[in-house]
Amino acid sequence: MIIEKMISGGFGLGRKDGKIYLVRGAYEGEDIDVEIEKQSKDVVFCSVKSVNTPSPKRRIPVCEHFGSCGGCDWMDLEYETQLEYKRDIFVDQMKHIANVEILSPEIVPTSEYAYRNKVEFVVKDGKIGYFGKNSHDFVEINECHIISHALNEIKNEAKKYDLRYFDHLILRESDDKKMAVFVSSTAQKIPEIADETVSLVNNSHVVMAGHQKIITGKGYLEIKVNGITYRIPPKSFFQINYEGAEILSSKVKEYAQTGKNLLDLYCGVGFFTLQVAKNFDRLTGIESSPSSIIEARENAKLNGISNVKFTLSKTSKFNFSNYDVVIADPPRSGIDKETMNAILEIKPERFVYVSCDVATFARDSYKLIQKRYKIKDVMLVDLFPQTHHFEIVSLFERKEVD
Repeated sequence: MIIEKMISGGFGLGRKDGKIYLVRGAYEGEDIDVEIEKQSKDVVFCSVKSVNTPSPKRRIPVCEHFGSCGGCDWMDLEYETQLEYKRDIFVDQMKHIANVEILSPEIVPTSEYAYRNKVEFVVKDGKIGYFGKNSHDFVEINECHIISHALNEIKNEAKKYDLRYFDHLILRESDDKKMAVFVSSTAQKIPEIADETVSLVNNSHVVMAGHQKIITGKGYLEIKVNGITYRIPPKSFFQINYEGAEILSSKVKEYAQTGKNLLDLYCGVGFFTLQVAKNFDRLTGIESSPSSIIEARENAKLNGISNVKFTLSKTSKFNFSNYDVVIADPPRSGIDKETMNAILEIKPERFVYVSCDVATFARDSYKLIQKRYKIKDVMLVDLFPQTHHFEIVSLFERKEVD
């Protein structure tokens, strides 16, 4: 089977006997044999059984765990080709889902390796690792090449202790400090291996939940991005690639421009809200995570910013009013129907949409375009080298009624 092109989800697409084959681990132009994993009437999901004619863009991956670990899926592909495929996937999705032709959008690379400032390890029988590729099989990890060197060092330090009664180990870092979060189902003695050491007693399927206890430190990290300082507690989301975060925040600031009232949806700890605060009279940040809202308010105080109000609410339940500009950085599922309808109802002049999923971004773009919005500009940022994932930052402008 010949792989025709790369598509959303990182699959290689092939065709046989009137069916579409989506093949994980295959690249454009390759002749392969497949192993079927599951299929429906028209679509067959496969893995590579053998590669008869490999792509010249393949390379030997630097990681000994590649292929068994469930993390990186494109590490055996030259980095420039990874960027090309991500651009092609974006263009293809926008053409077929949003019905918009975007030719050669800019894609900004980041460091290929050691870029992640946060990692969630699985702990099993006292060993540290990840779940396997497309499974819950445990893979012990000696070294992870996409997390920072400092996080690998802390992981190795943790291995010196008895970890049999822990389920997960979450590591984070800022410029000068490290955080280790030990997750267990019952209270345990916690190894003090980082500046910030935290215990989470958790019996739910959500890893970062449960009763939190600070063992060492203050219970948060501080990081400065483009002049704004942020406190990041254990349970709060923050961009996992600091280099990419600076690129994203600069572009969002450029797209948002200036105005009177700005609304930031899914605001987290106030990342984008505080970046653009000087350019607006009043700003409102909406977030459903209680810990993130607390830190967003603290971050505003920390930076001496007083024109921002942070509100704890689901975006779908928030009472929208008039805003010049709306920023949204939703989860992979995209913007829900109620929130999208509310955005379209208030008709902001500019809508800055940050997305980590090209399929839901294309779906939401179609809705915006149908309601008198146009894509003024878009940039792709490779926040996740060695994987098929990437970030999209875009500017939609309201079209005037003829």
